[in-house]
Amino acid sequence: MPLGRFGLLEIDALRLLLRGGSVVDWFRLHFTNDDEIRAFLRVNELDPESATDRARLADLQARAVEYLTGHLKYRVPDTVRDADVVELFELASGKGRRTYRLHACLTLKVMHIFHHVEAHELLSMLPISHAEIGVLLHAKMERVVRGLLERRFPIVDFSGSTKSFYSTVSKLLAKKHTQAAQVFDRQRFRIVVERLEDIPPLLVALMRELIPFNYVVPSQSENTLVNADDMMIRSGNLSAIRADRDPSMLNEAEPVERKAGPQNEFSGRSFRIVNFVAQVPIRVDRVVPFQSARLMGLGPIVFGTLELQVVDRATALKNESGQNRHTLYKRRQLARVRERLERGKRKKSDKVAAQPASK
Repeated sequence: MPLGRFGLLEIDALRLLLRGGSVVDWFRLHFTNDDEIRAFLRVNELDPESATDRARLADLQARAVEYLTGHLKYRVPDTVRDADVVELFELASGKGRRTYRLHACLTLKVMHIFHHVEAHELLSMLPISHAEIGVLLHAKMERVVRGLLERRFPIVDFSGSTKSFYSTVSKLLAKKHTQAAQVFDRQRFRIVVERLEDIPPLLVALMRELIPFNYVVPSQSENTLVNADDMMIRSGNLSAIRADRDPSMLNEAEPVERKAGPQNEFSGRSFRIVNFVAQVPIRVDRVVPFQSARLMGLGPIVFGTLELQVVDRATALKNESGQNRHTLYKRRQLARVRERLERGKRKKSDKVAAQPASK
């Protein structure tokens, strides 16, 4: 898709993905018609034509309004309270009064959190392993990439892998915080496109077909490669230019300085990448039938977490040379692991001082 065809919704989503933001901080949406809203629900694995899924959304909405009114003491207008899910997205996108937009956004944010929490609770109660979720996630990713290739999207290379047990342990030991939940990249994928300019359209396509922008994991994005704002303005994207002149139109009004170097401390200085983490919705009611009222009340969806790297062909070649080579990356990481195992946070002088004095 040419950059010039991006709307405000895509611009907001790109900025969120590249900067590692959160939809909970957004103050409006930019859906322009019912088809866009229904497509967004489908990428979240919720079918707006299904009575069961509509009932699930209505239940989330009712409980979200109850939380806002009962716990946070908001006065949610009846127009928002009684809206169906499509109307709720329309209100959050500016249809009607300003107060409707505010309360529709509040309701959708709380629904988003409820749904996410209950999906994780569901996964903990089902007879399905993380490895099996990984297989389903890998298959879903491959289906989407295959579809892009069939539509002649300029993908040069695609690969996926699962982090080994030893790699997971090394990553945890190299970090200051060693909770297993902080390893996001057990399922890793890498896509290489022909040109740098192909990256924003690829990211938009992935958010439309695989990764809902609302489930990009906050603070886990690394972008040392793409300045999406400059690209969109140079391409003549009128909506981007208009938004740039009127920051109140977009959710991230303040410009974020582009990182000059890699976020990962073990990468080479000239290593450049777009790297982010996302949670992909997976329907488990199709593979693990369950009839328990308790389980059915949690919805039909769980999440699989993936890390995705995106890069253009020329940069990919540079990333595999000199100090950027993966073998050197691993060598630097393992050196940090050994250092931490041997002396933790002590300084070298502390280590010497801790030794028994000789007589």
